[in-house]
Amino acid sequence: MSWENDPREFEAWLTNTGAGAGPEERKRRAAEMYGIWRDGVESAIRSAPNTLFVCSAGNSNHDAAFSEDVPASLHLPNLISVGAVNRAGRETDITSYGDTVVVQADGDGVESHVPGGSKLKKSGTSMASPNVANLAAKLIALDPSLTPEQVIELIRKGATASADRRLHLIDPKASIALLQAKK
Repeated sequence: MSWENDPREFEAWLTNTGAGAGPEERKRRAAEMYGIWRDGVESAIRSAPNTLFVCSAGNSNHDAAFSEDVPASLHLPNLISVGAVNRAGRETDITSYGDTVVVQADGDGVESHVPGGSKLKKSGTSMASPNVANLAAKLIALDPSLTPEQVIELIRKGATASADRRLHLIDPKASIALLQAKK
């Protein structure tokens, strides 16, 4: 999943459409709408316990949980949120972070295919999260009986932690080795 929304965005949408009598009314309505939307997204993910959801952490250089970014702020057993690092494994300037961001992957200048067959380089957590989805797919291909929680644990335990333990860079070989050691 490569999207996020927070309470402030709902308020901005209401402002841009002229909804609400004034700032306080817009803020109240935005909070109400955000709550319904957040609960709906959380309920949808919870209702699919056998499905692994991989989401981008966001590109706002802030704590995703503190900012209430959805889905990145959610604590769910079948959801993994991904931050972005550059090729040297250093956190990008834009990546969101926090306790809900489980791992990081390369998301800097990633070559992408676009409609019409062209390619261009893009950066951000939306470019990092497919690396984690790819790793998850490989793990599941090797052992289709894995639950989403087990896949997340293999990815998390296989990740290489930075010296300050803030970042956890995915390591596909280590995650696959952990799975093979379990068999």
